[in-house]
Amino acid sequence: MRFDRRRLAPVLYPAAAILVLLLVWHVAATRRWIPDYLLPEPLKVLTALVANVADGSIWTQLKPTLLATLAGYVISAAIAILLAALISESRWAERGLLLPLMAAQATPKVAIAPLVFLWAGFDISGNVVLVALICFFPIFTNALAGFRACDPNLVDLFRAAGAGRMHIWRHVKLPGSFVHLFAGLEVAIAFALIGCVVMEFISSTRGMGFLIQDASTKFDLPLSFAAILTLGFVGLLGNALVRQVRRRLLFWDTVHTGADHA
Repeated sequence: MRFDRRRLAPVLYPAAAILVLLLVWHVAATRRWIPDYLLPEPLKVLTALVANVADGSIWTQLKPTLLATLAGYVISAAIAILLAALISESRWAERGLLLPLMAAQATPKVAIAPLVFLWAGFDISGNVVLVALICFFPIFTNALAGFRACDPNLVDLFRAAGAGRMHIWRHVKLPGSFVHLFAGLEVAIAFALIGCVVMEFISSTRGMGFLIQDASTKFDLPLSFAAILTLGFVGLLGNALVRQVRRRLLFWDTVHTGADHA
C-alpha cells in the first residue's frame, strides 16, 4: 500500500501539534514551572476523565448541554435563514428589519441574560434562548450575503423560461448561497457551545458549565480540565459534522470542501 502524505497530512499535522502541546504541558506540570493548583498534570486529568466517564457522571452533565446547544442552534439557523431569505427578496422587509437586527446584534448577549431568565426560566429553555440569540447573526449575515451573491444572469435565464420567484429561490439562490451559508453555520456551532456553557455558569444546576464551576470551587482542577477537554472534543465533532454535510452538498466546490487535496 503506497504511502500518500497528502491524505494523511490533515490528520498528522494536528496530531503532531497536539502531542507537542501535551509534552510541554507535562513538562511544565511535572517540573512545577506552574503550581499544580493552577495546572494539573495531564495524567491526573486523564484519570479524572476516565473515572467520570466510567461512572457516567460526565454523561449526566453533558446531556443537557448538548440538548440546549443543538436545540438553540437549529432554531437559530431556521429563523436566520428565513429572515435572510425574506430580506433578500423584499425591499420593504429590508428597510423594516435590517436595522433593528443590526441593533440587536450590537447588544451584548450576556447583558440580557437576566431578561432571558425572566422570559424563559432558569431551566434548559433559558439556555436554548441564549444559544439561539448568539448563533443568529453569523448565520443570518452569511445567508444574506449568499442569497445576494447569486449569479444575476442565471436568475434572468430562469425568469425568461417562466420560472416564478419561489422556483428561482429554491433552485438558484438557495444552492448558490451554500458556500456563504455553511461558513456561518461552522462559526455558529462554536458560538452555540460557548453560549450554552456561559449560561450554565450563570444559572444552571446541571450541565458542563455547572460541572466546571463546581469543580473549580472545590479545587478539583483535574475534573475541571477534563470537562474542558470534553467540551473541546464536542466542539470539534460538531464542526466536523457541519463540514461533512458541506462536502456532501457542495461536492462541486473543491476550493472550500478540500476535495482538491484528496
